[in-house]
Amino acid sequence: MKKALHRGGWSTLNVYSTTATAYLGWAYLPGLSESQQYLDGIVFDWESMPGTSSTYAGRYDLGFTLVHEAGHWVNLEHTFYGSCNAKGDFVDDTPAERTPTSGCPAGKDTCSDPGLDPIHNFMDYSYDACYTEFTPGQVARAQDAWLFFRAGK
Repeated sequence: MKKALHRGGWSTLNVYSTTATAYLGWAYLPGLSESQQYLDGIVFDWESMPGTSSTYAGRYDLGFTLVHEAGHWVNLEHTFYGSCNAKGDFVDDTPAERTPTSGCPAGKDTCSDPGLDPIHNFMDYSYDACYTEFTPGQVARAQDAWLFFRAGK
């Protein structure tokens, strides 16, 4: 369907709502080849939007799946990417995290590095009600990615 529906170039965010089967959503990081441009964009489960269904009630029902996937579209990795290694998600101000979060467990700390796991970060897998932030480093990385991969293209 993406081949038939995709519009615009690299700077156009195509958003597709569907019942996303086993996934709440997905998006590719920037850097697809020209021949794969039709794959660019976000796919998300429409039932993750507010007021649509009880499928994800109390967990993933505030629309933040779309925010999370937009983060990938501007080159943000999961906060748990790279686990506890020094590079992690390639953003210095995101605390290291070994495993994705489920729920909103205050005090979760899976790495010995300083800082609790970033359970409030849109790039984790916490429940929607837990999400409140992108870090300044993530914002800077997203802005750089926009300029490098998407602006004017």
